[in-house]
Amino acid sequence: MHSESLTDLSKAGLQIAIQDIKDELFDTPECDYAIAQLLSQWGQAEKAEQLLDEMLLKWGTSPEVLALTQPGHTEMKAEMKADMTSEITGSELLAENDEPMRKAPKAAPAQRQVVAA
Repeated sequence: MHSESLTDLSKAGLQIAIQDIKDELFDTPECDYAIAQLLSQWGQAEKAEQLLDEMLLKWGTSPEVLALTQPGHTEMKAEMKADMTSEITGSELLAENDEPMRKAPKAAPAQRQVVAA
């Protein structure tokens, strides 16, 4: 299957999942938060953070909303940081053939013996 087709299927699947959440939770702060979590899990952390920010505009700063958005921002930032770290680490540790490179063990300095002639 072509990568474009897979991308389209993934986008369609994400949209179906979002619609299912909306159908189940209706238009509530919990609904928006659940969608933000889903977006973050699908690698769309920036959109997820934007949705959390929009929640404050849409629902205000009630304790209920803040209880969702504040930990949500913390989780999203931690996930973004972990994703960036794994991308950097992963790309540095792969050889050209995509096999992990192994670090050479630290060897002790060579010991030389002097032999008199």
